[in-house]
Amino acid sequence: MKYKIALISLICILPLTSCWDQRLLKESRLVYSAGFDLAEDNNMLVTAVIKTNSQGGSDPTQVKTTNVIITATGKTTSDARIKVTRKVAGDYATNKTRVLLLGDELSKQDIYPIFDVIYRDPRSSLGAKVIITKGKAEEVLKLSKVEETLISEEILDLVTNAESHTMVPIENVQTICTIMFDPGEDIFLPLIEKDDDKLIDISGVALFNDQKYTGYNLLGDEPTMLLLFKDQMKKYARFNVNVSPKEKDIRERYITIQVKKNKPKMEIKVSKGNKITVNLNLKLDVDTLEYAHDELDSKKEIDQLNKKISKQLTIKAEKIIKTVQESNCDALGIGRQLISFHPDVWKKLDWDKDYAKITIKPKVEVKIVGTGILK
Repeated sequence: MKYKIALISLICILPLTSCWDQRLLKESRLVYSAGFDLAEDNNMLVTAVIKTNSQGGSDPTQVKTTNVIITATGKTTSDARIKVTRKVAGDYATNKTRVLLLGDELSKQDIYPIFDVIYRDPRSSLGAKVIITKGKAEEVLKLSKVEETLISEEILDLVTNAESHTMVPIENVQTICTIMFDPGEDIFLPLIEKDDDKLIDISGVALFNDQKYTGYNLLGDEPTMLLLFKDQMKKYARFNVNVSPKEKDIRERYITIQVKKNKPKMEIKVSKGNKITVNLNLKLDVDTLEYAHDELDSKKEIDQLNKKISKQLTIKAEKIIKTVQESNCDALGIGRQLISFHPDVWKKLDWDKDYAKITIKPKVEVKIVGTGILK
């Protein structure tokens, strides 16, 4: 009986022949990271980092991984990619790309043409991180290694770690696509730079208007505050706040806190004449990580600290709002809220001009709920 079932199954499978587009891994040159820069005559410079494996030394069991870095200049992304392909012995494969770096000067132009070929190619890696570099992306990628870590892995690990600490947004090729074409929201992307010691540093985030980098950035812990207002807190979110500026010992001026719980709220009010006021309220429950004064067993001390921290973080939030409005970057998606809940008002607005004129009032309320194991 079992023999008959197996025979029938084999007969049924035989007619189901087909063909497919086969691409052998051994024939592919895998691009793990790529950079895009503005070259002379408004051309585009593409830098591709290809990972290669070879036998290391006299031991055939040891495999050595190195980078091959190839550059080419073209009128468009495809033109430059074609020229890179001429320098590659094998199939130029982008399906494993983990990092895409955009030089800041190129990013000040419309960045969508960079991605057009990526979105059209079914082999493209839509999960690749999109990152802006201070200066040329080529200079960062040509480091090849940071200490013993290959450059592609180093950048990916840095950005992934920054994401978990709520320092940069979690964005990739796929997620930025819908926002780039959304009239009511703008993207902001991780910003990195190469320092004097040939290390990579997460500087902050680069702010965009529509599909262009505005030249404005949020630095330090400013992106963390913006992400909390967007309710995009990840595993950690920390602030170092100056609560005692008159102390002689600088170490006794600061308290370091970690956000345990955040609750943002956006309220949009439209008065006569379509005057828009946006109230941003952010409530934070925090743990104390460091406070040299101690005295955290005193309710009076904690109440005073709550007020001081709330005031300082509100001032920080006001500075952030000023920057995003000056850059015309609707990072909080206020326009999207107007489209959804005030469509009649939205139709009367020229958002590119009116966004910078609206009134945005941030307020941060902090409550210390944990003081560590010290009494």
